[in-house]
Amino acid sequence: MKRILVLFVAWFAFSAAYAQGIEFRTESYAEVLKMAKKQKKLVFVDIYTSWCGPCKHMATNIFTRKEAGDFFNAHFLNMKLDAEKSADGKAVASRFQVSGYPTMLFLDGDGELIYRMLGGRSLDQFVAEGQKALDAYVAKPLLEKNAKLYAEGKRDKAFLLEYYALKDKAGLDCSDILLDYFAQVNDKELLDSLNVACIAKVTTYDPVLAKRWVKAVCQGVKANPDKKSMGNAKKSLCSYLGACLKDAAKSDDPKKMEEVLGLKAKLFDKAGISESVTMATLGGGNIYIASNLLRLDYYEHKHMKKLFVPLFEKYTREVIEDYRKKAAEREKTEAELDKKMVEAKAVGDEKEYAAIKRMRGMIGLFSGMDDYYLSSQMVNYIETYAGYYEGVKDRAFEDKIVSLYQDLHRIHPSVKTAVHVANKLLEMDRRQEALEELELAWDKGQNAMGAEPADREACQKKLEELRK
Repeated sequence: MKRILVLFVAWFAFSAAYAQGIEFRTESYAEVLKMAKKQKKLVFVDIYTSWCGPCKHMATNIFTRKEAGDFFNAHFLNMKLDAEKSADGKAVASRFQVSGYPTMLFLDGDGELIYRMLGGRSLDQFVAEGQKALDAYVAKPLLEKNAKLYAEGKRDKAFLLEYYALKDKAGLDCSDILLDYFAQVNDKELLDSLNVACIAKVTTYDPVLAKRWVKAVCQGVKANPDKKSMGNAKKSLCSYLGACLKDAAKSDDPKKMEEVLGLKAKLFDKAGISESVTMATLGGGNIYIASNLLRLDYYEHKHMKKLFVPLFEKYTREVIEDYRKKAAEREKTEAELDKKMVEAKAVGDEKEYAAIKRMRGMIGLFSGMDDYYLSSQMVNYIETYAGYYEGVKDRAFEDKIVSLYQDLHRIHPSVKTAVHVANKLLEMDRRQEALEELELAWDKGQNAMGAEPADREACQKKLEELRK
């Protein structure tokens, strides 16, 4: 009896702990909407996929927390929908044009969008987003009123800013309103703090507006290079140009893409902004990716063979030559830092030693991320290039392809890409070259950027296979 009691208490404690988190409904999407309408509540919908890392993080570390449960269970009916495996998930993801995960939607009982957010959040941020959804729900009548006035043609600046604030608070796209607003803003007012914040919210490419903003920021940086506000202006404009880039990527006209990349080039040159994968991954967006990589990606997706082939050939030569120069410089810098670390250690200056060690680590981190992205992307483009190439595909061309795999993989030798490279070389009966790339990756790339245990296992398995 005592054992049963202990088990019961343990089960009760587990159940109580589990109940602390968000309670997700198991009914169908339609049924939950019906319940929400009756209860006058919003529905919180977590759109996820089985392979999404941030989705797993939210499900394991955020949704299960008591604070999240207390807030979301009190204010919402909660649902989880797999965007790829569930019928409801596929339908909801399609209706709301979900393209990134996790996407979290807050819907009213009629299935109308009240608020949305993309990506993972900390616990405090997540609860704060829920509160924003509630605020947007309260503001819905005013939002509908303003939508009616806008449809009837009301366009004065004060109204547009009020309407924009409401839509932005609801997490809705405000591009149409802001384009009308900026049409009434003169060039001297563009860099006002309010307008700087607004431009980052525009998601539609407007060539006239984009040119005006690039000109304004370039002139502002020249006049006030050290002014903190210019840093905000550059950041916001990069966000807008990133949206323009996405917009242009949907077009079948490469001229539109070139217009955006031309504006990017002018801004980056005049404002002293560097292309950096690190900046892109830290929230800056694709605008920070090297322009030629963006071009190649666009040409590949649009099957523009005539544009892809010459650019790939030209850019590959530049990339390989540039890497060789940078590799020599990097080795020299690292050797100098290593020498200084030894000297600091010898005299017992632990503070100096730690500072130099951190500097060396940061250099490796940032260069490693850029090198990994460049190497992996260019390696993946080789197959596209070979398929698009319309010249003679003889032994000399095959040798060229082999050299490309070797040179581009060696920009960032990694167990993460080595198996792919080896398999492509084996398809051309280049067993020795495949073995060399695997050995290089095993020797220098076990801890390369992005490498995971599964990559090391795959590389080791392939190595053993070829060594037999």
